[in-house]
Amino acid sequence: MNKRRQRWALVFLWMIGIFFLSAQSGNDSGMLSASLFKPLFDLLVPLGLPAEILSLIIRKTAHFTIYLILGILVFYAIDTYEIQLSQKVYLSVLLCVGYAISDEIHQIFVPGRAGTLLDVFIDSMGSATSITFYYIKRKNEVKI
Repeated sequence: MNKRRQRWALVFLWMIGIFFLSAQSGNDSGMLSASLFKPLFDLLVPLGLPAEILSLIIRKTAHFTIYLILGILVFYAIDTYEIQLSQKVYLSVLLCVGYAISDEIHQIFVPGRAGTLLDVFIDSMGSATSITFYYIKRKNEVKI
């Protein structure tokens, strides 16, 4: 398998993972979050941080991080094409934001879940952050 196909395969595998996480019911999603982050929860709740606030912070940080990784993978795949660096950035952001929107629309149809503009914004900021860092790295590379 060539480099381009390998990179796109990683993008699609990550997107499938996001899709399946979003397809979980509200209860299942909450239980998964609680089980994954229980050690952090147990550490911070005794310090006086309300459990509801901590849960919200953890869930939104997970959104940001998942899409941060998606941004890296998408840019990495698009970077295999011979187009201008700025076009790679625009295409990467467009694909990631489009997927974030489709993910939130998907969640509207899942019991106990809701699609929100706030999550689209957080997801988009996650991917835009990694794409920006990748852009800066590529722009500063020395060409020999």
